Amino acid sequence: MVEKTLFGTLADSTQIDLYRITNKRGAFVTLQTLGAGIQSLYVPDRNGVLADVVLGFDNPQDYTNPDYGYQGLVVGRWANRIRDAKFTFNAKEYSTPMNQGQWTLHSGGRFSFTPWEVEQTGDDFVTFKRFSPDMEDGFGGNFTMWVKYTFTDDNILRIEYTVLADEDTVANPTNHAYFNLSGNPEETVEGHYLKINADLFTETDDDQLTTGELGELKGTMMDFSVSHKIGEKIDEPFRAIIDGIGYDNNYCLRQKDFTLQQAAVLEHKESGRKMEVYTDLPGIQLYCGGWLSKDYTAGKENGAVKYRRGAALETQFYPDSLHHSDKFPVKFVKAGEPFKTVTEFRFSAE
Repeated sequence: MVEKTLFGTLADSTQIDLYRITNKRGAFVTLQTLGAGIQSLYVPDRNGVLADVVLGFDNPQDYTNPDYGYQGLVVGRWANRIRDAKFTFNAKEYSTPMNQGQWTLHSGGRFSFTPWEVEQTGDDFVTFKRFSPDMEDGFGGNFTMWVKYTFTDDNILRIEYTVLADEDTVANPTNHAYFNLSGNPEETVEGHYLKINADLFTETDDDQLTTGELGELKGTMMDFSVSHKIGEKIDEPFRAIIDGIGYDNNYCLRQKDFTLQQAAVLEHKESGRKMEVYTDLPGIQLYCGGWLSKDYTAGKENGAVKYRRGAALETQFYPDSLHHSDKFPVKFVKAGEPFKTVTEFRFSAE
């Protein structure tokens, strides 16, 4: 069942709507037209008690502040970082917004911080649509992205991204939800257990920009090949970690054939809630909100959006693959051909 309500308005009086999908078990996800984002997601614990497991805000205007970390929003055209805010594709150089240091982060944020249209709803799905004209934010091609959210009776949130463009171009969409499975407003994500099905990560420089090289995870503080607490090693020194920030790194998943695979498993032992992440993309970014302020107070009943309150598990092509397409597994958009990718968040309770 899908229900539409008014969420609120932005500073320019633009109306933002909510679409709530409730399954037969009573669990539900609430989606917003701003950034085609996940505003809340209520799933049961082992006793059947529902709690909101994504961070966010009660006011749509808060979602437009990039310092708050893109909570639950879709990111496009190209997620993560682009070195020097430029890239060459098909022998043509493109310049993108330099919105973070000397590089581009999340394409400048336009896809996240603007309203999308709702193209279609059904019993268990909502499809959002956004058109991006040729050279918007420096990216080539008239470009349309659809994001279809389906919430099943088995508590699976499936996100299907489809892109259509009139010329060859680039795309790397993701969702930037931060998960905290406890439902407890006082709890950080450091006590959650995490497993990531990866043996390698993308090496980075001092600005956390990829170098084109891959590093071994085994035996390092970044290794989650065996499930353990996120907070167990998060403050250990390591070359790919910025002191005090903790995890904000891309993991290279074992399968690179663009078929659906289990990428990660996040667990909260006290409640029994478990979330499995599936994707057909070759990478996943683990980010635990280390850049968020410890003093933020804005948020929802499930807690303030602040330092280490949630874990983002962003399915993606490796960061800055536009500069390393000879080394990193990546696919590009072909003119007139649909480009598709799928991510699933599968919830259960043990």
